[in-house]
Amino acid sequence: MTLITKATRSFLLACLVALAVGGVSCFWFLHKIMDNEASEQLLHEKEQVEDYVNEIGVLPKRWFSISDSLWAIRTHPPLPMVMSDTVLFSTVQKEYLAYRQLSFGIATLNGYYQVNIRKALYETQGLKQALLLAFSGLSIVLVGLLFFINYRLSRSLWKPFYRTLDTLKTFQLAQKEPLKFRRTSITEFQTLQLNLTKLTNQLRQDYQSLKTFTENASHELQTPLAVIASNLDLLIQAPNLTEEQLERIGNLIETVGNLSKMNHSLLLLTKIENGQFTDAVELDLSSLLSEKIDLWEPLIQDKGLTLHQQIAPNVRLHIHKLLVDVLLNNLLGNALKHNQPNGSIRVELTQNTLILSNTGPQPTLPVDQLWERFSKGSSRTDSVGLGLALVKQIADTYHFPISYHFQDGWHHVQISFNIS
Repeated sequence: MTLITKATRSFLLACLVALAVGGVSCFWFLHKIMDNEASEQLLHEKEQVEDYVNEIGVLPKRWFSISDSLWAIRTHPPLPMVMSDTVLFSTVQKEYLAYRQLSFGIATLNGYYQVNIRKALYETQGLKQALLLAFSGLSIVLVGLLFFINYRLSRSLWKPFYRTLDTLKTFQLAQKEPLKFRRTSITEFQTLQLNLTKLTNQLRQDYQSLKTFTENASHELQTPLAVIASNLDLLIQAPNLTEEQLERIGNLIETVGNLSKMNHSLLLLTKIENGQFTDAVELDLSSLLSEKIDLWEPLIQDKGLTLHQQIAPNVRLHIHKLLVDVLLNNLLGNALKHNQPNGSIRVELTQNTLILSNTGPQPTLPVDQLWERFSKGSSRTDSVGLGLALVKQIADTYHFPISYHFQDGWHHVQISFNIS
């Protein structure tokens, strides 16, 4: 939901609440005013009758000069004044109608009488309904007009904000030029653009510093590691080495190899996280997977493993060539490295899913921790714990859902490609 939509909904809701409260209040006040007016008219007619009797001494014979509905009944003694509402059937309008009646006692020269004056209320009810209808119609038109004006004003006021967002969406860490926002006359949006410019410039500088550091670190670490490995290779070929010395040199060569592999993996992870692999192309994943399996097959046979493969033809994937190469190598290498003697590897590729399964011991870590860096599900010394982290990072980069589970002695890694 956009900001304008939410603000417009809130405005409309507030208008409806105000309209409902205002409508009910107006109707209640209108009802009270007309109700009091009907009672006051009856009391005024009562005063006219009393004035006439006080002056003449008898009741007036021409009632219509005072009221259109008045009658008197001889009584003794005079009764107190009573104001009441009643409903009577009208033979003219063929329906029951509301009336208000005032009864009071009065003394004349001819004795005591009870005078009754009746006034129709249905006329005031009709007036109230007409006023209520007019008020409702006017309110609806007014709310509609305010709603339209508010929506147009909101769109106009928030337009610089949405233009700023559109510009911000184009920002990339690797871009060389700073963001250029369109000028606006609203002070708050000017402040927002100024702070965004400072923030993105700082991010670009930090990114360039990090990129330079990773490139320098790659160069500065790989060279000494290569020198150490080369010297260890020469040293292990020296004559007269004892069995213990050979074992120690072999351990050093293995450690240096792991350090080199770890350095390469960490640099690759950093580059992926920094979005440096942007040149994605459409690749034939079926052919690439078959080629990788052919390369790994001698090692698989050497370890006595059984390979089952089911690869659908012509599975196309839009991805960077180096990253898909790293992805497949890590999955196959992981299945080979963490397998058991005389175990099995199963590779299944469909149009939307790649599933790579292998037999092996149960992981020693919770499943959700296997994707983390330096988390190893076994005690093998030749594993640096970055293979699955690389696979997860590549899958996340292309928004491929990835999952892992262990069941009945089998490890299963599944990647979905979201191919529409």
